[in-house]
Amino acid sequence: MAHPGRGADRYPRPAMAEFNVAALQSAVKQAGLRLPEHVTEQIVAAIDSGKHVVLTGPPGTGKTSLAFLTAEVAQAAVLCTGYLPTTATTEWTTFETIGGLQPTLEGLLFRPGMFVEAIETGRWLVVDELNRANFDRAFGQLFTVLSGQPVVLPFKRRGRTEPISIVPAGVESPPNTDALRVPANWRIMATMNVFDKNLLFEMSFALMRRFAFVEVTAPSEEDYRALIAGPGEIVGELLPVRRLKEIGPAVFIDAAKYAARRAEQAPSKSRVLYEVFYAYLLPQFEGIDDDAAAELYATVADVLEPDEQAEARRTVEQVLGVELRV
Repeated sequence: MAHPGRGADRYPRPAMAEFNVAALQSAVKQAGLRLPEHVTEQIVAAIDSGKHVVLTGPPGTGKTSLAFLTAEVAQAAVLCTGYLPTTATTEWTTFETIGGLQPTLEGLLFRPGMFVEAIETGRWLVVDELNRANFDRAFGQLFTVLSGQPVVLPFKRRGRTEPISIVPAGVESPPNTDALRVPANWRIMATMNVFDKNLLFEMSFALMRRFAFVEVTAPSEEDYRALIAGPGEIVGELLPVRRLKEIGPAVFIDAAKYAARRAEQAPSKSRVLYEVFYAYLLPQFEGIDDDAAAELYATVADVLEPDEQAEARRTVEQVLGVELRV
């Protein structure tokens, strides 16, 4: 399900002192997420074995919430001092990730990027939508660090005379450098909406070894219906569209809230279902082919009246750029 705001205390702080499966599963349950137990088991095993973690899967399955919760449980277990949340963008360069010189009243000073800042402060880095980043442009020297080797940066910290080096745990620091040591328990928690093969080809095999890829799958249909139970549960009639493309429960939860509010204005059920389809579900199907679009329309048309069927046909063609055969 979707996460709330991104402040450090969105969820009740887990009252645990260990980072283990029971602690993470308890936090997940308190947050109202419906996840297979093996997902939390995989995350704990990966982190315990020294891996950074990439959560993959369809949109709306709770990947971002799970990443935050994992970092919060780790903080409660004193594996980190907190976490630094960010969302990857195509505009990222090493200035945003590693840092660079920034003009100040005192002249050009090194401003740490988010990776360096997270390491300096002992916080885990939580990166949402990692697949948006251009790896070569954004990660630069971090490839070397995440592959287990130290790297020397062409910058000096304020008041220091030696260049900064970023040194993985257990590795000797380069001589004559200002060593910034990566804590042994420091981790990156990242999310990707799809298991993007093109992205993986951009990552060196040495770097890929530092990450564990954990799939966050959608829950059972029974869980979907339990999550949308209530005044907006009519959106359950649109669950069959998941046969064409997996859509996480967060999308249907949001749709159910809208349907409940819209029903107060007493439109027809068909009208509410069409509006839900157009506003919440149709955008998820961008890029499907004509045959899949025809099946999508047929699936939705089954629960609509003629007027809304006509609107659904028109919008499927316009939004998806397809031509439905009669």
